[in-house]
Amino acid sequence: MKVPSNVVRCAVDSGPIVYPLPGIPYRCQTCGESLKGAEHPPGTHWEESYGYLVEVETEEDPRDTEEEVADLYSAIETFASILGDGLTACHVGGSFTCSEADRMAAALMEGGHKQAAMTFLEGHATGDDDPDDTHPDIEDFEAYVLKLVGQRVPELIEYTEEQA
Repeated sequence: MKVPSNVVRCAVDSGPIVYPLPGIPYRCQTCGESLKGAEHPPGTHWEESYGYLVEVETEEDPRDTEEEVADLYSAIETFASILGDGLTACHVGGSFTCSEADRMAAALMEGGHKQAAMTFLEGHATGDDDPDDTHPDIEDFEAYVLKLVGQRVPELIEYTEEQA
């Protein structure tokens, strides 16, 4: 068995500590003892690597807040361009559960990509064949994504040529 050289070790038998799934406590792979009272040294933190809990040096991020925000918007822009593409949305959208599709649409909305969120949800609704699907009856995807992130849905009024 190979483990990372910086794996966190068990206090009982020095076995490697397994990185658990959410809600499951850290435990030793060899004796099963849970990780209790352990602390990482100053200047380090724990994270996952190859399925194990490892100790790594904490490095200060050289980017300033404006750069970090720009990087995040760039990443969301990338996802918006992929998930907001009609063909991609139709091909992969139905593979997600309704709650996953809603969460992805909400992330796109928070990033300022309403059209991509709407396109993705339409693709999801088209491709989702789950009988309990919550999206197939949606006629107004714009209202749906606005409600999804708590934004006000404008009232739609009838427009006639005489009003021009």
